[in-house]
Amino acid sequence: MATHVIHNASLLSFHPGFRRGGADALAVDGDRIEAIGTLDELRPLVNPSTRLIDARGMTLMPGLHDTHIHVWKVGNLKTFMLDVRAATSLEELLTLLQKYREQHPGIGWITARGFNEAAWEKGRIPTREDLDKVIPDKPVYLIRTCAHIAVANSKALELAGVTGDTPAPSGGVIHKDSRGRPNGIFSETALGLISSQIPPYTREELKIMIRAAREEMYRYGITAVTDPAVDPVLLEAYYEMDRAGELGCRLQAMPILLPDGGDRPYPIPECHSSDHLTVNTVKFFSDGGLSGQTAALKRPYKGSAEQGVLRLDRDRYLSLCCQAHEKGFGVATHAIGDAAIEFVTNVYQQLNADFPGALRRIEHLGLPEERHLQTMAACDIATSMQAVFISELGKNFVKYLDEPYLQACYPIRSVLQHGILTALSSDAPVVKDFNPFKGMEAAITRKDNEGKLIAEDEGIRIEEALTAYTASAAKISRTPGLGSLEAGKFADFIILDRDPLHTPPAGLTGIKVFQTYVGGNCVWSAE
Repeated sequence: MATHVIHNASLLSFHPGFRRGGADALAVDGDRIEAIGTLDELRPLVNPSTRLIDARGMTLMPGLHDTHIHVWKVGNLKTFMLDVRAATSLEELLTLLQKYREQHPGIGWITARGFNEAAWEKGRIPTREDLDKVIPDKPVYLIRTCAHIAVANSKALELAGVTGDTPAPSGGVIHKDSRGRPNGIFSETALGLISSQIPPYTREELKIMIRAAREEMYRYGITAVTDPAVDPVLLEAYYEMDRAGELGCRLQAMPILLPDGGDRPYPIPECHSSDHLTVNTVKFFSDGGLSGQTAALKRPYKGSAEQGVLRLDRDRYLSLCCQAHEKGFGVATHAIGDAAIEFVTNVYQQLNADFPGALRRIEHLGLPEERHLQTMAACDIATSMQAVFISELGKNFVKYLDEPYLQACYPIRSVLQHGILTALSSDAPVVKDFNPFKGMEAAITRKDNEGKLIAEDEGIRIEEALTAYTASAAKISRTPGLGSLEAGKFADFIILDRDPLHTPPAGLTGIKVFQTYVGGNCVWSAE
């Protein structure tokens, strides 16, 4: 019998065989969808204790699924770390750091994240000398919005023992000034030289961050997520929250195997699956990001001799992928630049021959070539892409990419046309606005926040965007209980104030989530 029935709803789902119209009610039994139909058809499931909930004609659809979001980092910017994403100049950034130092006199390390110098007028990346002007006496670690570049002040360099003679780890760069001294800027794996010196967060602190992020997720209608870079301490925090029934959403945790700046890989854990927590895929980083010119390209960035950083050693990467597959894990690899995508697809081709049927996915897929897409289709390689980068980082792309690259940037339409399983996601907190409807709007309109069109021929339809955040997201995560409105699936769904299919693309971000349900329980309500 149903615990509650939601009726007078406009049902919307994106799985084969679903047809709109006719059915306007959904019955929930415990944490699962029991049946879908008209209210009269569901009457036999109603007993005196069943709650009847009138949706007032609003749209009811599966909960949204962000397949690439750094959950604890989103929460960290709400709790323990200074958020500097609002800074519009170097001077404003330094003022924020100085005020934070004054407000937290007892703090040990000062950590901050989110600057984007490309959005500043005559912007440049800060150096240790800039940071020393406002905070000379405490170590400062400032992470760029992309998280592939960071800046440390002199105190942090001193504590980490980094000098002009310090060798950069493989796949990393220690940037230097004209006299050969570290200027405080680190790229890719070299970040670990500084970050490894910062006292690690405890599991309890990580749980505080996760809860803080979850509340904002609910507000956006996000009921399922993939955290794509989980170290052993964070993984244990997720396990503890799962055992205690505290996760409050469906979470896929992707353990990383190669820590920044470290020589030894983390041990491969055991596969895990519960109603709320899935651990079935491991994560690698093959390059950096386009917005900071660290993604590995075949041609130089515009106005530069730089071609980014390729982080992985092929033999080691292949060996670790094989070990993961042998333990039943899928493999996900961050690859944005065309050189990195070629590197990864070549390895995946070999893995496909040895481990047919194993999950392999590419995170981001910023600049794939036609032949890369052909390989992905032939080898059943999936991808999680971020259309929302067009909105928030489009200015960076215009500044750093030549015209052929710019017109091939995040080619979602081409990827879908090749029949590649594609999910959309945010990579927050790389972007500040991780509302999935913002991501959908960007995927359709291909406009940045200033209205500039970027690769406009790569725009997709609203139905495709919604599928990428629901049914396709469940498939790429291998979580079959999610992604659609079907009997037996988890009762994770959202009620919207308007129908996305009948909303102009430019108005998608204005859609409001009225209620969010996880496991049949209303976890957030606009009322």
